[in-house]
Amino acid sequence: MSSPSAELTASPSARRATRWLNARLALASGLVLLGDFLFYGHWLGISLAYFLAVLAIASLWANPIRASGRRRALALLVLGAGLLAIAEEVSLISSFVAILCTAAFAAILSQHQQARWQELFRQARAMLLAGAGRLVRDLGRVGRLSARRRRASSGSAWLIGWVVPLVLLGVFATLFASANPLVEIWLNRIDLRLLLDLLSPWRAAFWLTMLCLVWPMLHVRLARKRQAKASPAAPLTPDRHGLLGDTAILRSLVLFNALFAVQTLLDIAYLWGGVALPDGMSYAAYAHRGAYPLVVTALLAAVFVLVAMRPAGASERHRLVRPLVLAWVGQNIMLMVSTLLRLDLYVEAYSLTWLRLVAFIWMLLVALGLVLIIVQIVGRKSVNWLVSANAAALALALYAFCFVNTPAVIANYNFRHSQELRGTGSRLDTAYLISLGPQVIPAFDRYTPRIAAVGRTIPWASNQYTQGSRVRMADRHFTEQKDWRAWGFRAWRLSRYLANTPHAPLGGTSSPAPAGQ
Repeated sequence: MSSPSAELTASPSARRATRWLNARLALASGLVLLGDFLFYGHWLGISLAYFLAVLAIASLWANPIRASGRRRALALLVLGAGLLAIAEEVSLISSFVAILCTAAFAAILSQHQQARWQELFRQARAMLLAGAGRLVRDLGRVGRLSARRRRASSGSAWLIGWVVPLVLLGVFATLFASANPLVEIWLNRIDLRLLLDLLSPWRAAFWLTMLCLVWPMLHVRLARKRQAKASPAAPLTPDRHGLLGDTAILRSLVLFNALFAVQTLLDIAYLWGGVALPDGMSYAAYAHRGAYPLVVTALLAAVFVLVAMRPAGASERHRLVRPLVLAWVGQNIMLMVSTLLRLDLYVEAYSLTWLRLVAFIWMLLVALGLVLIIVQIVGRKSVNWLVSANAAALALALYAFCFVNTPAVIANYNFRHSQELRGTGSRLDTAYLISLGPQVIPAFDRYTPRIAAVGRTIPWASNQYTQGSRVRMADRHFTEQKDWRAWGFRAWRLSRYLANTPHAPLGGTSSPAPAGQ
């Protein structure tokens, strides 16, 4: 029979688990304090890149590296690409890309073998979403392993052991303060309001959130592949007369091609051929009514094509299905080109906005997806190839968009195509342009003198810009840039421009527009 002392002694596995947990909790606490220093109450900027770089280094220390040399280089390339995106400018897209790249960096280094991108993305996504649950499970596991430790080393005993030292420390500090004026001065300098601010509920919630976000990077858990039990199954006989049977698909393709042909002919006539629209309808209204519904139409068409061209489907039993699908996808591509023209006409009439710029990019991606469907059908490639190709196109588009100065692009386009500059086009919505922020200052400085040179006036809001809004936006920009945490390449370039051009160029100030103009 074992002695009580032996039963209460901690096992080696419990001691190792406790040391493992304490080391990672200490590292996580350091990352939380770093996050508090970089983020809490400050603008986001290069500070996010610094934090993610430190988090990646901490993940290297906390997790075993199983990847080969080539995959280590790939992981560093992925991490560098993500950090470069937020070094240019911190936005919702660039932050998402950088955080996902950091999670992918940790997942790549923790794997023995190369995983498919779908599996890698799933693991990176799981690390970003499973922080709180993983932290609770790790704490519970270590707690269960340490349940047999001696009573003196339990958590409650550890806390109790600090009561007497802290109480006596307070007593001695009080005595020293009454006996030594220097100690009294030091104690009086303690700002209790600062301590209360550090212990505010919002700051505590921020710390807890940061802890849940960084913890999965300090304990990367590889997903276990589930092995499906192989069981003999009888071959399925395709239902050729079902809802998605061969007959339904063939008939659908014939009808869809005929319907899309009508739409294509109308677009050719009205958009490309210059045929006059019915009375009371402008090209802008025609474009606006059709742009977005046609994108949804193309997406639904792509889903139907995947169903029609699935393995062992109707395309392998009917020789007419494949050419009908190719013809229909071709009409969808023509539909997307017409949709782009519709949106271009609408923007020409009502100016460019952030959402319309995103719509252009989205439509181009849909058109590219349709082209990839044709490549898949002609090359007889797998559905996995099609999904991977579309995912790569989307990832490249999102990453490239991180380096696009969207406010500057919108402002430059609207000025170049405005009535005030060309005599035709849309009226300048200067209030909207000013709302985009300080990055529009160079566009205003560039084009307002040109508008004045052609003898035209600009809306009153633009005059207000030249007299006051430029100064306010520049002051806001310099105020943000005083904090090094908010630094970024794009903001740095604007700072250099403002330093070299402290005032609006000549011609930027014009007289107020007459009433009713």
